[in-house]
Amino acid sequence: MDTEYLDDEEVIALYNKVRTGRKTWPAGIWSSPAALQYAVTIFDYWIHNVMGWKSWPEARTRVNPVLLEEHRLADIVENVLVPEFGEDWLDFEVVLNESMRLSEDADWAVDLTDRQERVEAAFEHAFEQLIGSPQAKPGLLATYHRFRNHLLRMWGSFQEAQAEREKAQRDAGKDLRLVRSTRGQSAESWSIVNGEDERLGEVSMLWGEPHPYCLIVLDERIAEGDWEQVVYRMEQEVLIEEPGIVSFAVWHKSFLGEYYRCLDCGELHSQFDDDGPADLRLPGMHEPDDDDD
Repeated sequence: MDTEYLDDEEVIALYNKVRTGRKTWPAGIWSSPAALQYAVTIFDYWIHNVMGWKSWPEARTRVNPVLLEEHRLADIVENVLVPEFGEDWLDFEVVLNESMRLSEDADWAVDLTDRQERVEAAFEHAFEQLIGSPQAKPGLLATYHRFRNHLLRMWGSFQEAQAEREKAQRDAGKDLRLVRSTRGQSAESWSIVNGEDERLGEVSMLWGEPHPYCLIVLDERIAEGDWEQVVYRMEQEVLIEEPGIVSFAVWHKSFLGEYYRCLDCGELHSQFDDDGPADLRLPGMHEPDDDDD
């Protein structure tokens, strides 16, 4: 199998082709560093989008070997989940997903800011709610420690998969480079060129207040999605100490949106996903009064 890293959308698209009989699993996919992340992503998609179940606890009582075979999930269980977590892999996945859901709730444990600490604390809560309290039931202590070890090992696997993803992103656009065109006191610009020195786009950076603003315009010949590699190269090129303060406006055939680097997860997020209507209002505009016609 090609060792190219698959993001969530790509692995879900692959699963749907396997599930409907249009493809088989590529050789080596379940021995890749990202295998565990793929497995969890596919199962989460299957539970919520294919089966329409509301949660993992609901799935816990419905999953059976026949259903797994029918939906082409048996290979994932046999090659990834059972070797990683044992025969009670489903119980662990239920606890894990409830832990992740709780850890991502901004209103829960606001004093914990480190992501791994939040997941571990949420695990303690989820285990007690779904399985039981090891303090009240000492017989659960062995299961608790085993599940907690699973959690830490899985976290390590996810970190490794993330490293693979970052490497894939760097490799995807390795033929693209930035060549400075102009440099002024408050603005700079670059041309995006490939290995043959063909110009494939322009980048302009405005060093304004309250934060820098970067405009990226890409040629149609650049592959869809490679704009993220351009952003990555910009962050390396200009040595931005706080990447999260820069807004990137991206044009590729059409306006794709404005993005920023999230300091919590390291991913690029759409600015408009975070801004409410009031936040997007131009300066000087006001909320309409109830009496306005």
